[in-house]
Formats: sequence, structure tokens, C-alpha cells
Amino acid sequence: MNQCAWFQSSILNPRSSILNPRSSILNPPSSILNPPSSILNPPSSILNPPSSILHPQFSILYPRSSILDPQSSTLSRVQHSEEAVPPVYAREDLLAARFRLARVLPYQQSAPFISNLSLAIFSGLLLVFAFPDWNLWSLGWVGTAPLILAVVRERRFWRSFALGTVTGTIFYAGSSYWITYSMHNYGGISLWLCYLILLIFSATVGIFTGLFACVLAITVRRFGSWMILPAPIIWAASEWLRLKATGMGWNPLGYSQAFQPAVIQAARFGGVYLVGAIMVAASTALVFSLVYLERRRGIIVLTAAGTIAVVSVLYGESLRPSTDESGSVSVAAIQPNVPIDGAWDDSKFVDETLLGHVLLSEQAIQANSSNNTQEKTNAIDLVIWPESPMSFEYDRDPAVRRRLAEFTRRNNVYLLMNAWGIPEDAGPSDALYNSAVVIGPSGDKIAEYDKTALVPFGEYIPGRSWLPFMDRVKALVGEIAPGKELTLADAARAKLGTLICFEATRPDLARRMKRDGASVLVQISNEAWFGPTSEPRQMLAAAIFRAVENNIEVIRVTNSGLAARVDAYGIAHGETPMFETATRTWKIKTTEQAANDAGTIYTRYGDVFAVTCSVLTVLVLMVAVADVWRKKKKRDTNS
Repeated sequence: MNQCAWFQSSILNPRSSILNPRSSILNPPSSILNPPSSILNPPSSILNPPSSILHPQFSILYPRSSILDPQSSTLSRVQHSEEAVPPVYAREDLLAARFRLARVLPYQQSAPFISNLSLAIFSGLLLVFAFPDWNLWSLGWVGTAPLILAVVRERRFWRSFALGTVTGTIFYAGSSYWITYSMHNYGGISLWLCYLILLIFSATVGIFTGLFACVLAITVRRFGSWMILPAPIIWAASEWLRLKATGMGWNPLGYSQAFQPAVIQAARFGGVYLVGAIMVAASTALVFSLVYLERRRGIIVLTAAGTIAVVSVLYGESLRPSTDESGSVSVAAIQPNVPIDGAWDDSKFVDETLLGHVLLSEQAIQANSSNNTQEKTNAIDLVIWPESPMSFEYDRDPAVRRRLAEFTRRNNVYLLMNAWGIPEDAGPSDALYNSAVVIGPSGDKIAEYDKTALVPFGEYIPGRSWLPFMDRVKALVGEIAPGKELTLADAARAKLGTLICFEATRPDLARRMKRDGASVLVQISNEAWFGPTSEPRQMLAAAIFRAVENNIEVIRVTNSGLAARVDAYGIAHGETPMFETATRTWKIKTTEQAANDAGTIYTRYGDVFAVTCSVLTVLVLMVAVADVWRKKKKRDTNS
């Protein structure tokens, strides 16, 4: 068959088309893979110069022999005018078109579920590595991209929900593995049950990542691939909903950037949810640019997301203080490193531990005292002890009250400490409060705050009333009653808002304290329960965000390590080592000095950004579901 005859059997001819079973390239006798007629056979190969499609006289790029030329096409049944013939394209145009098809179609068409599942798993792992103690914080900016890509390719509600739940479960199990340490070592729970509880916990909070995925899938399926763009809004809504539905505010995506202060200053406007949304916007733009590769819209979206990220960082850098602005109130933070498994039934051990607190405090006071010619004055105004495994019952134990009164009178200081609070009319077996007590220089208690946000599995057991086996699980610390209101304490010319341990993960509590007039936030915490894990640094990340969101100092005092003073810009100063006895002294602002600090939009309006994202997500979801319902009803009517 000569070259002209070969072109008369164009792929456009129905009888000789590659779509015709008898002459298909898939038909063995005529297959391009059949050696006698193969395109790889030198005599008839398209690579053979005399018959090559690249030969000037016979090339598909040559007008007279082009498959687009009506004179050489064998599609004789359909005649086109000369004007209908499309222009001849350059080789570069055709190569670009082939490249576009090769790269775009895999993202727009459906893919095997196992492939999308692999992307979801990969996304969960990236998010784990973005958080402490891995500290690969930059991975947080692309961590959600594989999940978004999997959802865009899947576009099915339940499968997308499963993909998102897998990502969330892997992330929370990998970043919160430390809960098994306390349950196994101090709770006496077998290791297999600890990991089962971890899996249940991770899957429960991972459901909200699943909700993000399925809502995104519905919107993309209904409105098209451009609806990838609202992914940051849906993500922020899912994180806020998780906190409100479960009380678990642990490790929203923005916390991965806590130790990059210039990056997180956007929290002053929308809290940690806005920072997380900006990060998801980067992942979304990356996926969008892959879906619309070599199209202008992909480049525009990628450029816009990059611009938002750069502007956010530049804004953060513009707020960086040139000097550390400290106040005039001297604070001594005591890290006693009290063991969790101490002999608490031994009164001698308890007395020695209390004495150790007092000695460390007086050492810090003496180290910071100044001598005048006339009198000796203290440089410490306020001493802070951490949350402790010691079972101080200040209201019930007169001996403890007496010894603490002697300490504050002798050193003329205020003391903020942790103690068991006694509810009114409480019996010996009733649940107690986990309280923060302030004792004045006079030796009297002047303020008390009862913890309102309790730790799951530590201070209460979630699901005990409806999960059968949970009644056998005991809270590590004990059954604690939640406090009823927030209380600020006036001490040493400052107004203290106290967060006890886990409460630092609750943005609403810190915001309300700042709005009520707190000049400084104090977090007292006992993280020895979780051993040498990433939990203390993750808790410090939460404290950093509370400082930035409200433009306020946070004094973090711990039992076993990573105590620090966090300034209003989010920089941690004077971190203490893990599982060592230590003291730190810092300066904090008085109420008058703090009054000059500008308030933030987040302090004034709270989670308005997250709430707006939630409302928009619900509206988009309602429109998408209504459209699906309308189409289904129309099909039923037609049938």
C-alpha cells in the first residue's frame, strides 16, 4: 500500500476507523502491534523516512495530505466547505495539546478508589509531620492537597466522606498518640485497649475531616471543578464545628505554624481558623492549577493564593516588635517536677513536696531581691505554682492554709496555685473542682477560679452514658465537676485570667477573659501525665495562639517542662527543660500598662470568620442537595 492509499484509509473513515472492530488497532490481525503491519516494522513504519508522517509531502502537518484536508480524507459522506477546514497547527501546538491531555485528563476523570485512598493516607501523614515533634511546619501548606485532589477525582458523597475520615483519623492518631502513655502507665489500662481508645477517639474527631471532604465532593460534582476554590471556607467550618460539637479544640491546622510568628499574625482577625484557611488555600490553588494545567485560570488562582500567603507574612513581619516590651510586675514561675506516681498516701511525702515548692519559691525571691541602704525590698510580686498532682484541699485542710499564709506573709508576695475546690454542700464522695486559688500577702484567699473545660479521659470519660464499655474506664485524675463561670483575679496591680491546662486549647475562654479586662493570661498545667512526648510542645503552640489572637501576654507555668513567657507577638521566652526542676522570673504588665495595648478584631468579634464560613458552607450544601433532589425527582417523573 503506497502512501496515498494509506491516507485514503484515514482514521476518519468509519470502515477503516480505529473504532471499527474489524480494523481496530485492538484487532490482532490489523493491530499496530502485529509485526507484519506494525508501525514498528521498518518497511511500513511511520519512522521510515519515505512513508513517515513527518515527511513533508505526507505529514499530517502538511495541508495537502493532512487528515484535516477534505481532499485527502476518506470521509466522503460528509462534505465540508473550504472555509470549514480548521487552520493547520504548528508542531509545537500539537505537542502542547497532547501534553495538556496527558496531564489534565487524569485529574478530571474518575480514578480507582484505591488510588484516591492512597492520596488520603498520604495527606494524613503530611499533616502529622507538620506538627511537633516532627516540626516540618512547611508541610502544613501542602498537607491537605492530596486529600483535595482525591475528592475532586472521586466526587462521590460516601466515598469522599470515607477518604476524609481516613485522613483525619491518621492525622489525629499520629499527632495525639501521647494519650496512650498516660492511660497505660498511670491508668492501668492494657496497651491494646489504649490503642483501641486512641483509634475510636481519632476516628470520632476525624469524622469532621470526612464532612469537609464530602461537602467539597458534592459542590464540585454539582457546580464543576471551579468549586474546588471554596475548600478553605469548608475546612475552617469543619474545624470550628469540631470544637463546638465535641469540645475538642486540639491541633487545628494553624497550630502547625505556631513557632513561625510572622505567619500566624492573621489570627488577630479570624483566630487559628483563618490561619488554617490560608494554608488550605495554598493546597487548593495547587490542586486547581493541576486540574487546569496550562490554562490561564490555573495560573491566576495559583498566583492569587501565593499573593495572599505573602501578604499575610509581610503583615506579620510589620508587627514584629523591635524590643521585648515587658511590664513592671515581677513574676516567679516555679517548675517543681513532681512525679505523677508519688506516694500521695504518705503524709510525710506530701509535706516534703509542699516544702519543696516553698523552697524553690524562696530561692527565686532571694535571687531577684535588691539591697538598698535603708531596706531590703523584694523584686518578686507574684509567685505561680503549676497544676500539680498534689491533692491540696485548701478549703478543708487548715494545716495547708496556715503554711501557705506564712509563706506569703513572710515574703510579701501573691501566690497563684492549684488546689481542689469544694462545691457548696458537697459530700466526701462528691466530685470536686479543679481550681486556681490566689492567696494575698495577708495570707488570705482573695480569688478562686474553677476549671470549666475538662480533659477527656483525664477529668471525665466521654460517652460513659451511652458507650457500654466506657463505664469500666476511670478518669486518670478523677471525676471532676466543671466550673460555672470565668473569674479574674486582681493581684500585684495586674488582672489575671487563669487557664488550667487543657483550657488553653479553647480560644473562646481566652477571648472572654481578655474582653473582661485581663491584663495577662496565665496557664498552669501538669503535662507529666504524658511523659516525654510531643504533647507539651503542642500545648505551648496553643498558648502562643491565645497570645496572638488577643494581643496579650501568656505566662505558661508547668510541672514538668516547657514553661515559657509568650509575648503578644507569639514569641516564647525562657522555655524550661523537660523533667527538670527549674525556676524562671519574668516581667508582666499592670492593668494600666496593658490598657494601652490595641485590641484585636478577634477579641472584639470572636469567631465571626469561622461562623461566616459555616453559614456559607451550609448554604452551598443546601443548594447542591436541592439540585440533586430536583434532578432525581425529574428523572422519576419522566420514568
